[in-house]
Amino acid sequence: MTIDEIKSILEKLDFPGRSISEQTAICIKAMIDKTERKGLLTGHKSLREGARIHDILNFARNVISKQVAENTREAYRKTSLAPLMNYGIVVRHQLSTNDPNTYYRLHPDFGPLFSEENNKKRTQILTRLKDQLTKYKKQTTRKPLKGKEVIVQINNKQTFALSPGEHNLLEKSVVEIFGHAFMSKPQIVYLGDTAPRKGHQNRTLMRKLNLPIDTAASLPDVILLSEPEHHLVIIEVVTSSGPVNSIRLKQLEKFALGPKRLSYKVSYITAFPSRAVFRRFVEEIAWESSVWIENEPNNIVHFERIRENLNKK
Repeated sequence: MTIDEIKSILEKLDFPGRSISEQTAICIKAMIDKTERKGLLTGHKSLREGARIHDILNFARNVISKQVAENTREAYRKTSLAPLMNYGIVVRHQLSTNDPNTYYRLHPDFGPLFSEENNKKRTQILTRLKDQLTKYKKQTTRKPLKGKEVIVQINNKQTFALSPGEHNLLEKSVVEIFGHAFMSKPQIVYLGDTAPRKGHQNRTLMRKLNLPIDTAASLPDVILLSEPEHHLVIIEVVTSSGPVNSIRLKQLEKFALGPKRLSYKVSYITAFPSRAVFRRFVEEIAWESSVWIENEPNNIVHFERIRENLNKK
C-alpha cells in the first residue's frame, strides 16, 4: 500500500486532518510490513509483530529511502503515533514510562484495513470501522465544562468540589455510579484531584485501615471502602494514561498491606470512559485486576489467572 493510499484511508476514517501526513503514513506502512528483519525487539521477526520508534525510523531510511534524523523520534511519537493511539488505530506496549522496549503495532481491528488488497473487502472493513468509530464518538462526547468544578457527592450530606477536567469527571462517575453499583454502602477513603493537594481524604478511615497515606506519594486516584463487606477497592482512572499494569499492581499491593493484614479483601480496578479508550490500554492491564467502563456501567471485566483458579477448585 502506498503512502497516498494510507493517507486516503485515514481521511475516510475522519482521522484528524492535521495528523494526516507522510510521517503518519510511514508509521502505518512500517507496522503492516511482514518482511523478516534482524535487529528488532527480541522475539519479533517483522515490524508487523511490533515496532519501536527506532525501528520505524530505520524502515523510513532503508525501505522508503527517506532522510530521517534520529532526533525526530519525538516528532514521530507526538505528532503521529500519539494521534493514532488516541484514535484506537495503534496499540502501544509499554511496561513503564521510560521502558526502552516500548513498541507499537496496529490494533487487530485496523490491521486488515491497511493490508487487504481486495478493494471491495477493504471498503466493507472501512465502512464497519467508520460506523464503530462514530458510535464511540457519540458515547464519549460530553458537554463543554470549561471552568466548571466537578461536584462529587461524598455522602447524603456532603459534597466535594474537584477541579474541572475529563479525568475528574470520570472520578465522579467512579464514586457515584461504580461505587453504588458494585459495593454495599461505599465510603470514600481517598479522592484525588488533578490539581495538586486538592483531593479529599477521610483521615479517620485511613487510620482505621492503617494506610500509608502521604500527599507526596504516588497515590491511586480513588479508594473506596465497604465496611459491611470488609472490602477495599483501589481505582486508577484513565482518560489518557496510567492503568493498573503489572508494575503499578505491585506498587498498589505494597500500598494495601495494612488493610490486608486487617483481613480486608482488596480489589484493584482501572476505570475507563469507554471501550474506545480501554482498547488502547488492554495489552497493559495486569492479571488479577479488573476494568470498569463508564458508558457500560453495569458490567465489570476481571483479568483472572485461570490456572490458579482451577487449582484452587
